[in-house]
Amino acid sequence: MANPHRLTTDQVLELIKEETSTELSASTFRGYVTRGQAPAPVEKIGRTPLWKRSEIIEWANNRPGQGARTDIPKRRRRRAE
Repeated sequence: MANPHRLTTDQVLELIKEETSTELSASTFRGYVTRGQAPAPVEKIGRTPLWKRSEIIEWANNRPGQGARTDIPKRRRRRAE
């Protein structure tokens, strides 16, 4: 029996859509994983990568929105005197 806490790519994409109402393509998600912007698979069955359900939920709910630049440090606001 398959582990219900391990998800295939298709299941990950469905879960992201349920959690955030955002649709990602498989190639976009794989790109995030390759660049280290999404959780890495925790195991493989054959050539099929599997992700931990709890890690995907946490990542989906905490990732920056579309177009967010995470490579630029935020500027501090000066206090008005």
